[in-house]
Amino acid sequence: MADDVAEGGESASLGQRTEAEIRELMGMFDTPSFARRGHSMEYSLARLHDRCRSQRSSMLDMVRMRLKQWTQVSTGPDDWRDVFAGPISELWTLSQADAPSWSQSSQSTRRRRAVARDLVASVTRFNDRWLSHLNQLNLEPINVMIREYNQFYLLEKECVLGSTRLASRFFRPEVEVTVEFLIQSHPPLPVPQLA
Repeated sequence: MADDVAEGGESASLGQRTEAEIRELMGMFDTPSFARRGHSMEYSLARLHDRCRSQRSSMLDMVRMRLKQWTQVSTGPDDWRDVFAGPISELWTLSQADAPSWSQSSQSTRRRRAVARDLVASVTRFNDRWLSHLNQLNLEPINVMIREYNQFYLLEKECVLGSTRLASRFFRPEVEVTVEFLIQSHPPLPVPQLA
């Protein structure tokens, strides 16, 4: 009988060792599914934002050109009062334009108004094109990925860790991507008002 107990204990010990070895072996070849799911979603979100930044930047070329034209007819960032209703200095930052190099002398008001009208028209066109572009994006594939992440991530992590409490630590559901979210992340430009 003592031999039976010894064999049973040895068998249980062997089973635990085998299970531990199988887990270790599986871990050597692949990352857990919850980690793959999380990485895939984060990568897709990062790619979406990168594409938005790139597309927005390419659409801003004409605005940047008009800002450069404005610097050629103005003497500095405060030289806007006879043409615009308010300062336009934030446009350089928001459009990622090169730092302005101002003219030594101011041009005629008529010439400055013409350049200002062209700048306002370019900003308005950019905003229309940018908002149209964002509204045409197909966000369903990324939102499906986000829904699946929210639905399965905790379950898959719990299966690996064996604990609901540990699996839920630091988890926060991801919010689906909307056009409004993209507009906040990659905004249109404020349209300068002519005086």
